[in-house]
Amino acid sequence: MTMQFVKDLKLPAAQAKQFNQVAHDNKRIRTAALLVGLFGLSACSGPTVQESADGAEKADDLMVVDCLLPGQVRQLGANARFLTARRPVKTTASDCAIRGGEYTAFDRADYATALKVWLDQAKTGDPEAQTYVGEIYEKGLGLSPDYEVAAIWYRRAADQSFTRAQINLGNLYEKGLGVKKNPVEALNWYRKASGLESDNLQYASTIIANEVLQTELSSLQGKYSELETSQQQTKAQLEKARKDAADLASKQEQNNTLAMVTADSMVPPPAIQILDPPISLTRSGPTALLRSAVSTKEVIGKVESPIGVRNFTVNGAPVELDEYNLFFVSVPVTGARTNVTLQAKDVEDQQVGFEFTMFLDQNTPVKSKHISFDAESQSPEFDGVSFGRYYALVIGNQDYQHYTDLETPENDAREIAELLSKHYGFTTQLVLNANRYEILSALNDMRDKLTEKDNLLIYYAGHGELDSENDRGYWLPVDAEPGNTANWLSNVSISDQLNTLRARHVMVVADSCYAGTLSTASVARQGALTSDEVQKEWLEVMLEVKARTVMTSGGVRPVLDSGGGTHSVFARSFIEALNGNQSLLDGNRLFLSVLGDVRKRSKELGLEQIPDYGAIKYAGHEAGEFFFVPAG
Repeated sequence: MTMQFVKDLKLPAAQAKQFNQVAHDNKRIRTAALLVGLFGLSACSGPTVQESADGAEKADDLMVVDCLLPGQVRQLGANARFLTARRPVKTTASDCAIRGGEYTAFDRADYATALKVWLDQAKTGDPEAQTYVGEIYEKGLGLSPDYEVAAIWYRRAADQSFTRAQINLGNLYEKGLGVKKNPVEALNWYRKASGLESDNLQYASTIIANEVLQTELSSLQGKYSELETSQQQTKAQLEKARKDAADLASKQEQNNTLAMVTADSMVPPPAIQILDPPISLTRSGPTALLRSAVSTKEVIGKVESPIGVRNFTVNGAPVELDEYNLFFVSVPVTGARTNVTLQAKDVEDQQVGFEFTMFLDQNTPVKSKHISFDAESQSPEFDGVSFGRYYALVIGNQDYQHYTDLETPENDAREIAELLSKHYGFTTQLVLNANRYEILSALNDMRDKLTEKDNLLIYYAGHGELDSENDRGYWLPVDAEPGNTANWLSNVSISDQLNTLRARHVMVVADSCYAGTLSTASVARQGALTSDEVQKEWLEVMLEVKARTVMTSGGVRPVLDSGGGTHSVFARSFIEALNGNQSLLDGNRLFLSVLGDVRKRSKELGLEQIPDYGAIKYAGHEAGEFFFVPAG
């Protein structure tokens, strides 16, 4: 019957062969499904071992794979029919099989099998496929990552304004992987991805003096253009502007050349990262706006160096870094303008400095008819803005079959689910003591339920593990076994699951050991903004683009299970921060609140625990943020 149908289509030989193969595969799938259904009736009374094996197979069916779907039969006119090219998609193994697709099981997939699915489509110029090919090269998938080739594919997609590729390319420039490290280039790609070109978009990445130089250069070039088109300006003024721009461009080129020599000849110098207060790049230099009169302002940041930091100073005073290279320093506010100078030196005496000004603007309105600010968070609220529906999947794993039981995850999960439901209007699903299949099944239910206008928060409390061979973090379901990763759930798998969700904004909150390996990319922050219009623009853009962010309880470290009464230290801080909030709150501001509280409480218990926050790599993050909107 199938052969006769293909003959009626009058397809070319190659396409006819492909069509017959697909039909044959579909027949095998239907036959296999029938056999499973028949034998499944007697399997209900089988031994426990068989039930466990069946559960593992069901869980594998819910893993995300690279799927090559068969071509579709299309009608062209009254008499002509043809078979389209095969289509690559990312979907679950079960969905791929149902649709007659070709895939390699998730635990056997590698560089070659993934490229087989996406490369042909990428060569046609499809930006999504090009981005996936770039990610395949960046991940390595069993081989060493090839960042240079990844950058080439990302750029092809980024030049077509594909947001995900722009974020990935910016991340390579930020870290200097496959391309020369260039924070300015990174920030520009991040801005293009977000749709915000103003200096009020900030990323939690290093800010260096070269950015100010680039701003000055752009300013002078703009002045030169104005002078050239204005007949009222004298030739002398025109020549002076041209000379200034040329001199500055020359200085920029010298700096770039010096940076290239430095990068080629030695390890990178230290990098200073400011977490709080938010920094805005202005033509007078980096600036932090203070909205209320205070005697001191805490500056929070991080100093990174691959070889270690020898010393670090703020305004000339030595500051001690903690074991995570974070610093928390109170800076006296001296009048309307307070200059802050940070200097870091590594063990090879390479030094880097960063300066910014804390500006106290007492004339800035705190409230208007369109916008209101919480005194501490400075986060905007707008009437008539649609944030979409909110869902939460809250997982608390406490009673383990092969690991030591924990004390607080069930209490943490119950209270957080209730808090999100009552105070923020979430539709919550509470899952306690879940095995691998139950976690994946809950995620699959969310995939079927969510739309492009929805928001999802996933909270996980339970054991976590780190595979030292590949530096990969895992969530441990209650059926996980030590030393056997078969029932572990890797962060890579979680990222793949999030990538297939249609939800606009997804935030993962993970209270487990080694959860910090989920976050490897920067996240957009709101800068120190002064006008209602810019505030509204920032919020509208953040609501339009996808967000895949994660807040973890302790980076790539063990974390405390107790210490917060009936809750973990992290959960207690998370609950109190959300309970005490009465205004629109974004994920980064929530993180800063939790960060300080967890650090203080954990130090009192003799173990410093430092939460982390960032974008999830390879999960579809585009530049957005997650927002908590109090109900009522």
